[in-house]
Amino acid sequence: MPGRSDLEAALAGDVPDAGPFALRMRDLLAARPQRVRELIARYDALAAGVDPARAVLTHGEPHPGNTMREAGGWRLIDWDTVLRAAPERDLWSLDPGDGSVLAAYAAATGVTPRTDMLELFRVRWEVADLASAASRFRAPHAGDEDDEATWGILAELAVPAP
Repeated sequence: MPGRSDLEAALAGDVPDAGPFALRMRDLLAARPQRVRELIARYDALAAGVDPARAVLTHGEPHPGNTMREAGGWRLIDWDTVLRAAPERDLWSLDPGDGSVLAAYAAATGVTPRTDMLELFRVRWEVADLASAASRFRAPHAGDEDDEATWGILAELAVPAP
């Protein structure tokens, strides 16, 4: 996972004073490391259960912003995150929570989505966001609007609301 080594280094306190959010990140992770460590451990445990034989072509971000209507119907666009992976890589974010999307997928493909793989890709998204933030704040940064937004994501994931 890109940035994971930066996240692990940040958890260990290895954060150079590279900008206005660097030491804030270090202090946040030093004060509340447990949630982040639990997410990483959960991700690793779930990833151990991946069955490569179930891999299919996945988009990676199949949300409405990546769709376009043409004369022939709807198209899924922006394939820069395409991978062969478990189908749950795309399904975890599509299901509204009532199982309808998962049931429709199973009916259409004959493949029943695995609950543990749905969780894997949900947790992976969170760990990837944390890793991206760690990479950003361990490198020189100026404190712009993107840094502010990244800080918000980091703080929310590291210390979720009760």
